[in-house]
Amino acid sequence: MILAAKAGNKTAFSWLVEKYSRRVYRAALSFLHNIEDASDIAQEVFIRAYNNMAAYDPQRPLYPWLYRITRNLCINRLKSSTDRESSLPDVQIPFKGETPELQLIKKEEIRHLRKAIAGLKPSYREILLLKHFQDCSYAEIADILSIPVGTVMSRLYNARMSLRKELLKEDTIA
Repeated sequence: MILAAKAGNKTAFSWLVEKYSRRVYRAALSFLHNIEDASDIAQEVFIRAYNNMAAYDPQRPLYPWLYRITRNLCINRLKSSTDRESSLPDVQIPFKGETPELQLIKKEEIRHLRKAIAGLKPSYREILLLKHFQDCSYAEIADILSIPVGTVMSRLYNARMSLRKELLKEDTIA
């Protein structure tokens, strides 16, 4: 399908859009934290991908290429925006069958985690979001960030350790 899309087959490209649109949207949302902006960026990603399909190397996975387009468009949007909201996705956890007290505790834990992630340096925050919110493999992350897999593993480890320190720091403050 990728080769057909690269050759200009619109049906094949539509299939790629269907297959990757949710992941691209989630990636944009993780950067922008705004549903409308993320939707706009996701559409722009596929317009850019369609217009630049000739530049895509079919020997490489498609999603990292789409992610880089998404990332660049989001960074440009954030630079031009005066509203700099958190770059963390809004995590929705169902609270069915739980007491109001337990729901409140879980909401507070999510707020605590979001604040700790926001306190990380950008490279750590991005690698955590790719691994845990985008469900990217080490190889995909390496391709997206143009770094070796070993660097992904060590940076992810360091990011988790920094997150742990942030969470512990928050616990002592609270």
